[in-house]
Amino acid sequence: MAQPTDPESGPVLVLTTADVGLLPVVKSVLQAAEIPFIVQGEHTLGQLPTGLLAGPFARTGLAARVFVPAAHAADARELLEQSADPAEDEP
Repeated sequence: MAQPTDPESGPVLVLTTADVGLLPVVKSVLQAAEIPFIVQGEHTLGQLPTGLLAGPFARTGLAARVFVPAAHAADARELLEQSADPAEDEP
């Protein structure tokens, strides 16, 4: 019989995005911080039109999801929040 997975050590969702331009930034931030991550659904981004051309595809749910180990989740969220609001870094 398989052992139950410890929820404290499993992957934790820290970001969901359909923004093709945001995902490379997120990956770069996590790599620079040496936080391991997995991206699920990255290959689906950009397959359908977005913006004004999206039409009926705008709410299809196509998005990339970024997961990190539970032990790194708080740090990853904090880094991503800081990266999302560069105005906080200005004096």
